[in-house]
Amino acid sequence: MMRAVPPEVSVLLPVRNGMPFLPAAIESLLNQTFGDFELVAIDDGSTDGTAEYLQGLADRRVRVLSPRRAGLASALNAGLAVARGRYIARQDADDWSAPDRLERQVAWLDDRSDVGVLATAASFVNQRGEPVDSTWTRTVHEQWDAALTPEQIASLMPLTCCIFHATVLARTALLREAGGYDQATVPAEDYDLWLRLLPQHRFARLPERLYTVRLHAGSSSLVRRAEQTARVIEAKLRYVRRQVPGLPWPVRLVLPCDDRGADIFRRVGPSLGYDPTNHAGATSMSSAVVAVTDFASLPGYTSTLAATNDFQQFGNVFVRR
Repeated sequence: MMRAVPPEVSVLLPVRNGMPFLPAAIESLLNQTFGDFELVAIDDGSTDGTAEYLQGLADRRVRVLSPRRAGLASALNAGLAVARGRYIARQDADDWSAPDRLERQVAWLDDRSDVGVLATAASFVNQRGEPVDSTWTRTVHEQWDAALTPEQIASLMPLTCCIFHATVLARTALLREAGGYDQATVPAEDYDLWLRLLPQHRFARLPERLYTVRLHAGSSSLVRRAEQTARVIEAKLRYVRRQVPGLPWPVRLVLPCDDRGADIFRRVGPSLGYDPTNHAGATSMSSAVVAVTDFASLPGYTSTLAATNDFQQFGNVFVRR
């Protein structure tokens, strides 16, 4: 039976074939120190016992949706449409939240009406729950976790999706006003949404690691890494056009580095109105857009291009004013 009084928080948990990790994810939510929430679990066509497990949960805070199998963004939008809380939290089916995660995030956002999305730092474990220490996780801790304030995140976000989707607590009205998630951008649906929100809304992050990400062979971010990179670059290019609406169509695209990232820019750019007429090594200053795909080279281009009055910087993309 649905509660007469709406909860403060609606936790959206989309899942497809979430066993065997799903019970631990849900237990971490049902044991939160903050109890005024509903858990909206959206089963996206599971065949591994997930549906039966969800239907067997006796906790009245759990609501189970079973729309037709339509993909992650559609599942999230289905949950967003029925959510009753004034805040939306996310949880992935193979991760877990610290017991005080929701309590800490709700208290913080209640005190900061100027911030619309609050993330947390995250820990990383492998399939067995053991800590993961890799070049990538160290980069996340050193670069992403250092971006705590709205100003720091606004500066870093156009370069990289610097918050983990499942760590966020966001204002429900804000996500609905933005139109929710775009299925065409999966598996970078979160980054696309953040870049759509970024110009008008403020993000922040709690420095505590209140969420644990499980990295395993079945993780969607690992299985679909190449596709995700392409969707990320598309999101960046759309963001630049929104921020600089006067760009011609097509606009000349300079790719001074010749790497895998440049290859993806060349492949996805033309459909979004970017003409990659320059090849490896091109550094022409007369072109409208310069995309630096080798992040190790980015500081040099930033000091050369962004320091002039001719180019405006959006992460690793520079636009001639």
